[in-house]
Amino acid sequence: MSSGTDASGRRDAPVAVVTGGATGIGLAVAEALAGQGYDVVVAGRRAEALADAVERLRTIAPAARVCAVPTDVGAPADVDALFARVEAEYGRLDALVTAAAALHVAPFDELTPADWHTMIDVVVNGAALSCMHATRLMKARGGGRIVLIGSVSGMVSDAGLAHYNAAKAAVHSLARSLAVDLAPYGITANAIAPGWIRTPMISDFVDTVDAEWLRHMNPMSRAADPAEVADVVRYLVTEAPTFLTGATIAVDGGQTAMNHYH
Repeated sequence: MSSGTDASGRRDAPVAVVTGGATGIGLAVAEALAGQGYDVVVAGRRAEALADAVERLRTIAPAARVCAVPTDVGAPADVDALFARVEAEYGRLDALVTAAAALHVAPFDELTPADWHTMIDVVVNGAALSCMHATRLMKARGGGRIVLIGSVSGMVSDAGLAHYNAAKAAVHSLARSLAVDLAPYGITANAIAPGWIRTPMISDFVDTVDAEWLRHMNPMSRAADPAEVADVVRYLVTEAPTFLTGATIAVDGGQTAMNHYH
């Protein structure tokens, strides 16, 4: 990667935005891209987690320009402000990874309209609004890479997660639509569908179940580290051919390939 400066004096390095980049899969993605020479903007809702993420990224990649922007991706004004800052401070955008997440478990007959709208706002609307801004900046550069973090729950449904399942399925569909609409501008769009991953959202649960239960969840009989998902995202952003677009790639230890009663 080039490490010079452009005509405006900015560091001439590719720039990535990672929403939900302070923890879990998003942080692992930010680490992977910073390690590949990217300047990284991490966005998230919790200021303390964002500060910790920036410190960690600067340790891993001292040369990278890293910043954190407090952002609720479910709030359009926050998303506007995020990308306005990216444009003002970096002047370019090469990659967008939407990893902002929400998890809430409830049987469908107990869901409220507020539960439904909150999930859709964070998972679907947040991704879509981010992609709208990213598209404008990427078109100006003649191309870019978009990776949306979906879930195996968007492919096979889990009980008590109707709003989450529907939202993640919409993310997969959005990636396909973006691939079709943005191909003329040199922009690729793909989705990742993680299975059981040790993130802060589910690590406490995974740590309490026994090996026999995990054996029935996927052929690998384990939960993955976020870095295993991040490595696939890194490939899509930095190495994958542009002909690879519109795909949803399951990183699930074979969960969706297996008869659940294996």
